[in-house]
Amino acid sequence: MKTILIFALILFVWGCSGSRSIPTQVTDAQRNLSLEHFIAGSALDQKGEFAKAILEYQDALQLMQDPAIYNAMAKDYSLLGKHELAMNSGREAVKLDANNRVYRQTLAEIYLNAFAFEDALKEYEELVRIDPSYQEAWLTLARLRQIRGPQKSLDTYKEILNRFGPIGDVYLQMAQLYAATGKLSDAAVALRGMLVLDPGNYEITKSLGDIFLRQDSVDAALNIYNDLANRRPDDVELRAAMAHAYLLQQDYDHAAIQFNQVMEKDTISADEQIRFGQVFVSFIEKDSAVAPYALRLFDKIKQKHPNDWRAYWFLGAINNILRNDSIALEYFHQVIQKAKGNPDGWIGAASIYYDNNRFEDAIALLTEANKFVSDEFRIYFLLGISNQRIHRAVEAASALERAVQLNEKNVDALSALGLVYDELKRFDDSDSMYERALRLDPKNHLLLNNFGYSLAERGIELERALKMSKEAINQQPENQSYLDTYGWIFYRLGNYNEAEEWIRRAIELGSKSSVIHDHLGDIYFKLSNKEKAIEYWQKAYEFDPTNESIKSKIQRGSL
Repeated sequence: MKTILIFALILFVWGCSGSRSIPTQVTDAQRNLSLEHFIAGSALDQKGEFAKAILEYQDALQLMQDPAIYNAMAKDYSLLGKHELAMNSGREAVKLDANNRVYRQTLAEIYLNAFAFEDALKEYEELVRIDPSYQEAWLTLARLRQIRGPQKSLDTYKEILNRFGPIGDVYLQMAQLYAATGKLSDAAVALRGMLVLDPGNYEITKSLGDIFLRQDSVDAALNIYNDLANRRPDDVELRAAMAHAYLLQQDYDHAAIQFNQVMEKDTISADEQIRFGQVFVSFIEKDSAVAPYALRLFDKIKQKHPNDWRAYWFLGAINNILRNDSIALEYFHQVIQKAKGNPDGWIGAASIYYDNNRFEDAIALLTEANKFVSDEFRIYFLLGISNQRIHRAVEAASALERAVQLNEKNVDALSALGLVYDELKRFDDSDSMYERALRLDPKNHLLLNNFGYSLAERGIELERALKMSKEAINQQPENQSYLDTYGWIFYRLGNYNEAEEWIRRAIELGSKSSVIHDHLGDIYFKLSNKEKAIEYWQKAYEFDPTNESIKSKIQRGSL
């Protein structure tokens, strides 16, 4: 029975498609023999022997050029992953019968399989032109038009709704597109359209609440969430959303109640509890009043899961934000004890040491970390900049070189390595690092300042250095180091009045830098104001009594 039906279908397709394209010189014998090869190829397709079927189709084409043969061969080439041959055969079928929906569909699907989305898009545009009632083609066209931007896709979805009426998946796609582009009111309208079709759908209703929350319509969101909580009181994601809403209202007690509801359930995993806690952590920097609740929350998680290092890490991170450094250190060291192979505890503790200028402690800890954690970028980076701060340039270079190997596109690491090479007077290497970093982030103010200062110190490319330094100041107009760099470049250019203005501004902002005061002393000497020059050299020496160069200038009374 199956064979008879296939044979009947072949005859039908052959008759429908071939009548317009078979050359008049084809004899009946050629037509019949071509049909035999076509039928043989179709039979081989049924067995999954696609390569053999293609050979039969090729023989059929030698006798008669028919779009049905090209179409069948295109499908087999596509199944074999030979996309270029599949596309060529598909195009031939369409060329011979341009308005055949089946052939257009085959070619469009081949383009999709080959990731040739622009070509597929054009075919689907033709499909809906040929058959405007072809709903599946419209839906695929809408998705493909996202390549050209969300608005093109949204316009197509609107056309689908006009033609075919309400469709749940269309509303869903529109809601996602509107939400992704920040058109939250339109997203809400689309979700309401879905709820008309499926009024009791829990997920859609929650999504509508989430959209209200993003719109800061907190009361509307909570009305939805509270209703859903009656239906699914144990939904952790819903409770987290409710906590988020209450935190926006600064209703911390009700936010904490949501967490308590979660913690009461023995079935709730540590992962879910941690994710819930992160909702509170995300609010701390915006509203420090959340911190005590977050601390209590993670303390409960710690008590319930005493061997899970993550609760200790969050307790450390929260205390670090609150500048409770000694407490934060204790928690980070507990993370290290519980998970020596995890870099986060080591990084957390070392960062506190670094921020408190305890560079030796940071270096010792990070050196120990390397015994347990292999090839972690953050460890090598922090080790490098810690060594640089205490002028161990060789050790800093070694650590930062490894950091750059591990993350060659990290601008901070490239910039730091450029600075260290500069200290080592490896100027070609320094310039190379700065140039690499600038290609990645041409507006990075720290990078622009440091590179500009390096060029100024060497007295080269001063006009370029001035432009870089000016851009840094534009971004941070009260950064004392940046003002000093800008003034120092003017000094190198011989424009001492301009240099004095900018470096004096840095000192007026409260700078206690020995280098900046030393620079201003040099400028005043060039301006023939020896008295002021000595005054600022003496201040520079007070800030750094180990600087023999400044001491010599004071003794000489000159540069």
